[in-house]
Amino acid sequence: MSGILSAMSFERDAIIVMTDGAVYDRDHVLLTVKRKVTVSEKLPLAVAFRGNFAFAEVTSRQIIRAAEEVGFDRMLAALEGDLPNMPQEPRLEILIAGVSETAGPMHRMFTNWEARESDRQKCSVLLDPGPMHFGFGSDGRAVTLDDFGIPPPRQGETIQSWLSRYGVAIFEYFRRLPVPIDPFDVSTAREYLIGGICDMTVVKPSSVSTTLLHRWPDKIGERIDPFRDIEKTREAA
Repeated sequence: MSGILSAMSFERDAIIVMTDGAVYDRDHVLLTVKRKVTVSEKLPLAVAFRGNFAFAEVTSRQIIRAAEEVGFDRMLAALEGDLPNMPQEPRLEILIAGVSETAGPMHRMFTNWEARESDRQKCSVLLDPGPMHFGFGSDGRAVTLDDFGIPPPRQGETIQSWLSRYGVAIFEYFRRLPVPIDPFDVSTAREYLIGGICDMTVVKPSSVSTTLLHRWPDKIGERIDPFRDIEKTREAA
């Protein structure tokens, strides 16, 4: 599974969502690069996803269609009731960023699987991820801003501006992290899973916008290798 990052603005008037665009097969060969966020044409609502692309895209469109028909709050309530019936395969993670009729901008997420046995109770449950959500493949290590090599937001700086400057660096860190194919067994083979493009979507009460921040030089028909171009540059030098 690749990557999602979402954050509540400091003023709590917007949700910022970042996604990559790598779509690969079971052997982790890159099939195509696509935008992994779906936006409503009628509401301030975006649904981002990672995991099985076809299943996640259909699920995202169903969520948006439901919100357009009955409203954001009623959609969330219905979704929460339906999640226990969701199949656990193929795997997916969904991040919903929208504007509640009663509470304003918010984000909620769910997954139909959990990488750790201790988190099984969180499977197929609608969760509030707090001020910031990191949805990335990992080998279990804890990370900090120092690991990303980026500074914290400056005084008076918005989270949107900060992520515009440093969000790609966060994705780059996880892009270079080889993730165990079996999340329950860190000794299994590892793959690099983040690539293609890096998008930023901003959801506000009055608008939704998506901006392409970065494009990686990944090759269709090959596995993602974040170090390939660095090695080529060194060889050319």
